[in-house]
Amino acid sequence: MREVVKLGAVIAIVAGAAFGFVSLQEGKGYGLKEGALAPALNLRTLAGGSTDLGSLRGRLVVVNFWATWCPPCVAEMPSLERAHRALGAEGLVVLGVSVDEDEGAVREFVARQGVSFPILRDPGGRAAAAYRTTGYPETFLVGPEGTVRKIFVGPAEWDTPEALAYFRALLPRRRVDTDRSTSPTR
Repeated sequence: MREVVKLGAVIAIVAGAAFGFVSLQEGKGYGLKEGALAPALNLRTLAGGSTDLGSLRGRLVVVNFWATWCPPCVAEMPSLERAHRALGAEGLVVLGVSVDEDEGAVREFVARQGVSFPILRDPGGRAAAAYRTTGYPETFLVGPEGTVRKIFVGPAEWDTPEALAYFRALLPRRRVDTDRSTSPTR
């Protein structure tokens, strides 16, 4: 009987400690939450210049943190490119944020793979830290209002019919100009 009480006490202590640890982690803000305002992102692009996430308000943005030395990142890159090509004209913005230190490796990879969406450089990992990434690849879907809509940890197939339909459903509807004051039939 005494062993059962001891076992129960140990289980209660372990469960309490685990609950406390998780509560502290969440309370400190570890892990970006869906619905949170996306952290500012203003990085130099591989093509020159810079891209500021704030300037993309009103658009649906896929922010993909990746590296050339990460096999799952390399494996998912072609499907990200296909999603970009399929939905870019409809308003989807894909941003690849490379955490590579070696810019030459990134340039060679992008050229070899034919990546046409913007590649941003984050060699020190400051943007990745602001987004509280847990590994690579990690992708954040940022809604038109600037909040994190969805977080994808690990590689994904971005160009499946289901994925494309998911993105299309979230894309802001384009406003049709109904002002007929400039109509030639007036």
